[in-house]
Amino acid sequence: MARKLIAALVPVMALALLAGCGTPAGTDKDLTDDWAMLAAPKIPSPPVGQCYTTTVDYFATDTTTLFSFKPVDSCSTSHASETFWVGDLPSSAATGTTPPKGAALKDGWATCNTEAEKFLGGDFHDGRLELLVLIPSSTQWSAGARYLRCDLAEVVSDGDKPVNRTGSLKGTLSGDKPLGLTCAMEVYDTDGKTWLDYTPAACTSTHNMEYVGTYASTDRPFPSNSDERKTAMRPGCEGLGAKYLGMTASQLTNHQQVGIGFWMVDEENWNRGNRTARCYAMLFDKKTVTKSIKGIGSGTI
Repeated sequence: MARKLIAALVPVMALALLAGCGTPAGTDKDLTDDWAMLAAPKIPSPPVGQCYTTTVDYFATDTTTLFSFKPVDSCSTSHASETFWVGDLPSSAATGTTPPKGAALKDGWATCNTEAEKFLGGDFHDGRLELLVLIPSSTQWSAGARYLRCDLAEVVSDGDKPVNRTGSLKGTLSGDKPLGLTCAMEVYDTDGKTWLDYTPAACTSTHNMEYVGTYASTDRPFPSNSDERKTAMRPGCEGLGAKYLGMTASQLTNHQQVGIGFWMVDEENWNRGNRTARCYAMLFDKKTVTKSIKGIGSGTI
């Protein structure tokens, strides 16, 4: 019965199709020029709020790229970085034939820095945090992608080793500042003289160094050796240290128990406009304390 019904419909359908073969009004029988062109494929911008694992042991500005990251399902699962802002690259960086780097990313870095402060509730330099400014890969760039992706990552120390964490970084430098830089224990090379890193510590536990602030240099070429770094950054850090410790500059220079050390950014970061060093008050001769040394004045510790 069903087959008979279908067979009976065929002539009617055929007539209907034949009837539709005339030339509709406004057309010229040439179908090749009546179809709209397909839009060129577009590289989608990364999503805000996405979190990622990473393949790097530490974040080095000139080698940390999109290929270093793999998305996770949710920021409530273990991850290393979080995309907190995405936008278009500033025009100053978007016109080249290859992805920009160095000074060409100054405006992009400044945008990420400003947005990071809003997101965190404070300057990322004041926390165990790294700001990652990520742009399209060479392949994406050739396909027309021009986005600016801003990520934040918790790090162990200024050595920029990633921390696997759960939960968003939003607001972590406001209120009680759970990721704020405070006190730490120095880590030295086997010779006992070369400062390699530090281990964060509560100021009420044993420590021998304390964060006093971040110094931003004036616009100058990257200081490529030890003497140039001291000239560029030490006076600024000593000024922050003296104020933090409640000393004059002269008292700090002549103090027998505490001095100032600093940890500055790499060359690519510097060229992008992040000309900063994190500054620390550091106790001499392996002396340790179990309280903050803020405001100690010129007396003994």
